[in-house]
Amino acid sequence: MAQDLKIVLIDLPVEKLPGFHHFLSSWLIIDESSSRTILIDVGPVSSVPVLVQSIEAVGVSKLDFILLTHVHLDHSGGLGHLLKKFESAKVLAHPKGKKHLLNPKRLWESSVEVLGDVALAYGRPIPAEESSFLPGEASLEGIKKIETPGHASHHYSFLYEAESNLLFAGEAAGTYYKRGFAYPGPDDGTFILRPATPPKFYLQSALSSIRKLKSLKADVLCYAHFGYTTEVLKFLDLGEKQLLLWDALIRDYISQYEGVTIMPENMAEYLLQKDPLLADFSNLPKDIKIREGENILSSVRGFLDYVFQNTKAS
Repeated sequence: MAQDLKIVLIDLPVEKLPGFHHFLSSWLIIDESSSRTILIDVGPVSSVPVLVQSIEAVGVSKLDFILLTHVHLDHSGGLGHLLKKFESAKVLAHPKGKKHLLNPKRLWESSVEVLGDVALAYGRPIPAEESSFLPGEASLEGIKKIETPGHASHHYSFLYEAESNLLFAGEAAGTYYKRGFAYPGPDDGTFILRPATPPKFYLQSALSSIRKLKSLKADVLCYAHFGYTTEVLKFLDLGEKQLLLWDALIRDYISQYEGVTIMPENMAEYLLQKDPLLADFSNLPKDIKIREGENILSSVRGFLDYVFQNTKAS
């Protein structure tokens, strides 16, 4: 990494939710060569004080740009509050998601309906001003924005072109937790990879998005949840194969229990037994296991909806 380029991973814990540490994140880019400071994702409202403190702790008093991968509460909820601190920052967001940042009422209500107490702990977003946003067609020098739907229809990934190309993939490539970094244990290369497939999920869009990311030839892959890897193609391949594995396993499970109501909890347990990339789940601390158990359930529900809809259509 060039000496005039500094990348900071900011952990955004949610104190009211046990296990919600080393889970939510923002990425801060300090690029002295281009005299700009860029934040990728802002996290929820409840984490804004930690975010501001972390930004200031590395000597940054001004943000030039805020890039949002998508507008789910854990990625964009704190935007309105953060802009009160960094008023001159310009925001780049997907046009499909921008309306929910200008008027977050519907986003908030649907989040509370789906996430319940988690949404309440994240906190209610406030509107951002139209003047804070870059035009939808805007481009920034040295930054590629890539349409990567699947996790969300309004999802961007960003390639920061530098001496080492940095890929900020949001949740387009799933979620990655390395033992000894994101959860306790020896740093021996063990990790957990999980699809990020909540409703509404579309498998072909997710697969196409990963294939786009593979074509970029990035040197570092930065996940929103949680951390990074320099083995970019390996982990993009794993993410792609995991989606295909889940599709096969879920269809197989449904065929085994034809005529029986499929419970997402049972489906999740089946995947935990069959998916080798989830093998270290049993070694998670209790609080993180509860958190990830709920996230696996959310991913299962999205996948089940997709499979059933796809089956009806055919």
